[in-house]
Amino acid sequence: MAKSAKKAPPKKKVTKKPKKDWRDDVKKMLLQMRKELLLDVTQTMRAESDHLKFDIGDFYDHASTDRDRELALMLADREREKLTHVDDALKRIETGTYGICESCEEEIDRERLAAMPFTKLCLSCQEDLERQ
Repeated sequence: MAKSAKKAPPKKKVTKKPKKDWRDDVKKMLLQMRKELLLDVTQTMRAESDHLKFDIGDFYDHASTDRDRELALMLADREREKLTHVDDALKRIETGTYGICESCEEEIDRERLAAMPFTKLCLSCQEDLERQ
């Protein structure tokens, strides 16, 4: 009498999910920051064009309005500069150079990147640059 051989059930393939790269989270944060900066710059530009449409009032009104406009434009310039830094950081993520110091080529601490996600320099190189 032959024993029927029981076949072992086939083993389930276990597929491991690739570890989520921390740069993916940074990229999402930078994209959100970019979206908000673009919105702010657009609103500033609209407000500036609206100002030109409704230019009424006396000398003091004009002086106050001009000062407000100048401040708004200075802030818009800073936002445009920040937008440039954000775009540059996104490019570095795509090229694989994000998180590498442009000066010493060492890894930048993640804590520093979390605080300033578009920084190009590690803390040590940044301090050296500021001392010069």
